Amino acid sequence: MIYARFKTDLARAETIREFYHAQEIQDEKKPYEYFFVKKNQVIIHAYKNKKEIYTIVFQSEDDSAIEEANQFSNELTITHQENVKKDNLQDAYFDSWEDFGKQIGSDEVGVGDFFGPLVVCATYIEPKDIDFLEKYQVNDSKKMKDPYILSIGPVLKRRLKNYVIMLSADKLSRLKEENFNIHKAMAKCHNLAQKGLMEKYQIPEETIVYIDQFAPEEEYKRLVQDDLISNPLYFRTRAESYFPSVAASSVIARYTFLKEWQRMEEDLHTPIPKGASSQVDKVYGR
Repeated sequence: MIYARFKTDLARAETIREFYHAQEIQDEKKPYEYFFVKKNQVIIHAYKNKKEIYTIVFQSEDDSAIEEANQFSNELTITHQENVKKDNLQDAYFDSWEDFGKQIGSDEVGVGDFFGPLVVCATYIEPKDIDFLEKYQVNDSKKMKDPYILSIGPVLKRRLKNYVIMLSADKLSRLKEENFNIHKAMAKCHNLAQKGLMEKYQIPEETIVYIDQFAPEEEYKRLVQDDLISNPLYFRTRAESYFPSVAASSVIARYTFLKEWQRMEEDLHTPIPKGASSQVDKVYGR
């Protein structure tokens, strides 16, 4: 697959939209999508951010995307992604990624576990990172086996720009006493991870941030309140299936969670069951 993209202003983006006779997307759930159209074998997808910067992405199996994009710009960012053999369903996720450009993605792990921490990770991805993610078959951590995540986790943390926030089960319990429900804790942690990532690596504020959606956008912003970052935010359920930055964050968060779980078991000298079940109740009652 070949992706050709460039950034532009509203006037030029509108000219391109009219050229393809495409309908402007006006969906509250997709505030940063501008238009989507297919011409022959080329898919054209346009995005916008709060600063009126538009990104036009051309996608095709061959050089048609580049040829099509060259009509409008001679300053293209081109990403080549080799086709992945569909030996099983797990391999098919590469075709579903919708953005291969510079981006931040955040995801969380540990919401359904009685004993474990809440871990949120934000990761910055550039086009040059896509081959690396493909090499290690990085996708939704829920679809990956824990031993494999433990093996590739350190590699991802060294190679990718990431920032992790972790709240212990004890800290979460204390926050509940302060009227912090789980959604508020998650929203605050996502925002802190995103902010920490941008400050640590000096990432521009116009970089789009993809968030694995656990609450409606307006509720998320209300929960974060004045600390909300100024970047364009895009919320999507199962975002790890559509954006490589969220996929990477889901794996790094799971790796961090598993390492903390190992530490707890070593400290307590006993196996600790994950999730919330009768087995968990037995361990809790000891």
